[in-house]
Amino acid sequence: MTVRMLTADLLSLLNDLVLTASDDGGEAGCAGILLHTSRIDEGAEPGATNALVGTSTNGTAVGHTWAEAGGDLAPTLLPVQYVNALRVGFGKLLNKDNRASHVTNITRDGDAIVFTEDPDLFDGGFEQRFGAGELDSWPRGAFAVLATVHLTAPADARPVENRTDFPAVRFAPFLDIAKRHGGALSVYRVHQAHNVHIQIGVAYRGVLVPSGQWNDGTGEGGGPDIGVYPADLPPVEVPDTANTGEPARV
Repeated sequence: MTVRMLTADLLSLLNDLVLTASDDGGEAGCAGILLHTSRIDEGAEPGATNALVGTSTNGTAVGHTWAEAGGDLAPTLLPVQYVNALRVGFGKLLNKDNRASHVTNITRDGDAIVFTEDPDLFDGGFEQRFGAGELDSWPRGAFAVLATVHLTAPADARPVENRTDFPAVRFAPFLDIAKRHGGALSVYRVHQAHNVHIQIGVAYRGVLVPSGQWNDGTGEGGGPDIGVYPADLPPVEVPDTANTGEPARV
């Protein structure tokens, strides 16, 4: 059971998902990144792409993304304490000349997950072996949370208001991911107290839980309650262009 993929794609996937993984685990989150293979259909021919899929959650955010890969891997939990070692170790192998060709094999070997430079290309080379995490620690509701998108607010919810609060630290991972990929961050919000869904590029989606303080209470949510204090600026002089035929410039 082996997956073969570009090292750069593997590291990009891990770089994104480590940001929404829990450091210590807990009841809702998980201190690991769940990896498995799946057939991907993103508007192309059905089942056209085989991919390594990764998911992580810390209880208040979920990240989910994929990268093209060959082979198969059953669901495997990579403990978060090993992710940085993997990123550093394999990151040192990449350079501008081999970035588009350097390949890593991912193999399950009993209770271990093994990452190896492709032996056909690099004569065996570098290898890192880690103990796989216990799948029982993975929160079973994570994929349902990702897939549940409301187009309208639930009928039993209190009235929708404009305001939604997010702790900055909770929103930060998605900003970092969008910046890294150079893409727009699309936000899907239906109610101030319900999960917000996020899409970045063509392969990343996430869920962000808003603040449990103002959003769960009542208040003035129509607009910001901090005043606007305009400066007393002098008027802009517009030159007389009646005789020149040129348009005025503001």
